[in-house]
Amino acid sequence: MPKPRTKRRSSAKAIKGHRSYRVDEAARVTGTSRATVRRWIKNGLPTVRDVWPFLILGSDLADYIRKKPDRKTCQPAECFCLKCREPRKPASDMADYLPMTNTGGNLRAMCDVCGTLMHKRISLATLEAIRGQLHVQIMEHGRHLRETA
Repeated sequence: MPKPRTKRRSSAKAIKGHRSYRVDEAARVTGTSRATVRRWIKNGLPTVRDVWPFLILGSDLADYIRKKPDRKTCQPAECFCLKCREPRKPASDMADYLPMTNTGGNLRAMCDVCGTLMHKRISLATLEAIRGQLHVQIMEHGRHLRETA
């Protein structure tokens, strides 16, 4: 039976500073994917490029992970804009709420900076809390295709 998927957080605890790592080894020791390690290299993780495959010094990898900023979290009245890669307030402080279940739904708003459509899953309790900060219009729950005649 497959293991349930959990959020991965990179850790510098298992990295040996005197060792060098290939991309797949660095991914294994940090508990992330190879694509994540390649993204770190693209974003400034130093590598030894004189050899193939590229090597990453353990001390550089540990320093990079320790200095890497934490994830950006949204405040209750913010949504995460995928284009800006930042938590943003909705344009004109307006959003639509689309109920999905009896206890929660999706908040849909436009990014104030780039105009991209943003989505955020919220509960009804959170909706009531943010209504003082945002003008929220509650949309009618759309019927599923199988529920139509």
